[in-house]
Formats: sequence, C-alpha cells, structure tokens
Amino acid sequence: MTKSDYPGKDIYSNVDRAQMVVRIAEAAQAHIIICVTESGAFAHRLLGFTGQYRIVAATANPGTYDALTEAGLVTLRLPLHAIDKHRQIRHVLSVALKSNSVSAGELVLCAVGRDVYPGEANLVVVTEVEPDLEELVITDLVKLTDGIRPKALDFAVAIACKIGRAARRGKRIGAMLMLGDSLRVLEGSKQLIPNPFQGHDKSNRTLMNPDIHDAIVELSKLDGAFVIRGDGFIQSAGVFLAVFKVDVELPVGLGARHAAAAAVTARTAATGVVVSATDGNVRVFSGGRMVLRMDPDIEHGPIHIGG
Repeated sequence: MTKSDYPGKDIYSNVDRAQMVVRIAEAAQAHIIICVTESGAFAHRLLGFTGQYRIVAATANPGTYDALTEAGLVTLRLPLHAIDKHRQIRHVLSVALKSNSVSAGELVLCAVGRDVYPGEANLVVVTEVEPDLEELVITDLVKLTDGIRPKALDFAVAIACKIGRAARRGKRIGAMLMLGDSLRVLEGSKQLIPNPFQGHDKSNRTLMNPDIHDAIVELSKLDGAFVIRGDGFIQSAGVFLAVFKVDVELPVGLGARHAAAAAVTARTAATGVVVSATDGNVRVFSGGRMVLRMDPDIEHGPIHIGG
C-alpha cells in the first residue's frame, strides 16, 4: 500500500484539518476522501469545503452512523475499532471495497479524525486501493504471538460474536476465551467446576468444529474462562484465572473479566477474547492491553474463516 502520512501535533481545529485534507487530496489527485470519525463532526466539516470529491464517512459508533446516514452522508458502519490507527485504515479500506464504496485501483485519501484516537497525532494517508484488501482477515489487524494459529483466532472471534449477539438479546452472558500459551495461563488458576470437556475426543474439543459452537455458547453462562491451546484445542472451561500484579492498560468502564484478560496476557503469550455481558461487544487483549473492539451485530468486515 503506497501511502503518505501527515502526523503532526493536534493543534488544528476541524476547519483547519478539513482545509489541509482537501489540499492534500488536490495535490495527490485523489479520487475519493474517506473520513474516519467517532462523532461525525469532522465529516460534516469536510463536506463544507469541497464539492469535487466523493466524501465517505466511516465510523464504529452506531449512534454516529445513524446520525450521518439520516443527514444524507454516505457512511460505512465499521465492525471493528483497532487500537492501532494504521491497522484501522486497512480495515476501513477493506470495508469500503466490500461495500463497493471504492474500487480497486482508485486513489483514496483516508483521514482519521482526532476524536477516533484521542490524544494521538493526526493521520492522513493517501493510498491506492489494492484488490487483496477485500480478503483482509482478523489476523491482519491483531499481531499474534508464536504458537497461535490464525484460524484458531478466527474461530474464537466468530464464537465470541455469537455469544455477544446472545447477550444483546437479553441473556446477559459474557465470556472469556484465553487462546495460546495455555500451560502458563493455567499456572495458579483454579477449576471452578468439573471440566466439561474432560474425556471428550479431540474432534469435540476444538474450536474448529462448528458442531460444538452452540455448546460453547451455553457453557459461557457459567463462571470462569475457556483456556484454549494455540491450535484451537480446548483445555478446559470454567477456569478462575490467577491474576498476578502486572501493569496493564485498561479503558475506563471495563470490568473484572476484562481486567483479568489484560493481566493474563501481560504475563503470558496468550491472546484474550472477551465478550461483555453489559454491551455485548467483543474485545481482544494482547500484551496487557486491548488491541481490538468489535460489534458482534455487524457481520461484514475483515473476519474471514479460512483454511
């Protein structure tokens, strides 16, 4: 992906930023401007500065999506919010390509509004849309540690989204799937209930078997975490994870389940996939911090269960 970055300090108003974006688009001879926004203000401001470019807004905020759509703006609903804004741009382009908002070969200016990543520098990227972005997979957005198979993470996320949708239907269930480095994850942990997977053959203990996904959803109603090897083999369910004193980065408002996932991924090489019983969102943790947030109700996007 050929790109031009304009970081800079966050000293610009929305007016200044909109003018800057239009000037860069003109200089680069871009075909379309995609504005990634959380509140929608930046997208509205851009519309007031140019009539020669197609303006597409992109947001992971459902309220902003509804408001922008009602205002008549072409708006993309993003299933994912990556903590890394460079990876988020790849996701935005993938969704735009899948929705036919852009075409392969077009030159796109993608501007990330300051409300999307508060406290971080501005980012404007000019890039040619590559056709392979349509097949962007979840592991293109999350850096996996050694030993975790991409397909195992794909299935873990797919199952988590299924649980999240059930939570949003009022079932009030959450889940924590700890993937990879399972022996270290289990160190000091406690089995809260008899392991429901004990004694089952291997085919019925792997995330890659769709026939057991409903059973995993039902088991998520129980307390404790699923501990899973990097190849997708389920070691156990109903595990109370030992949390040692480690430094983690946790967004405000997240509870004990998220804090435990962050702490365990800080001391191990595991990746944690957590479903909130409150909002149904799926969050992925690695290295002691949240690296991805997903809306389980949006099924399009980069998730691709591959071979």
